[in-house]
Amino acid sequence: MTLLDPRTVIVGGGLAGAGATLLDPLRAAVAERLTFQHAPSIVPAALGDAAGCLGAGLLAWDLLSAEVASR
Repeated sequence: MTLLDPRTVIVGGGLAGAGATLLDPLRAAVAERLTFQHAPSIVPAALGDAAGCLGAGLLAWDLLSAEVASR
């Protein structure tokens, strides 16, 4: 937190499904350890488990588009 000073920390994957059970204690633990920094917003990932699949699909799309454009 001190080096990067993020405004938002996004928790993804299976952990995001835990919701408040994980995020509330995590927020408290982070706030407890900060000295002069502002506490970041800690939120679950909006895409959940689909983020990896969507990212892989977008990467494949970009690679195919670049291949077609180079011809």
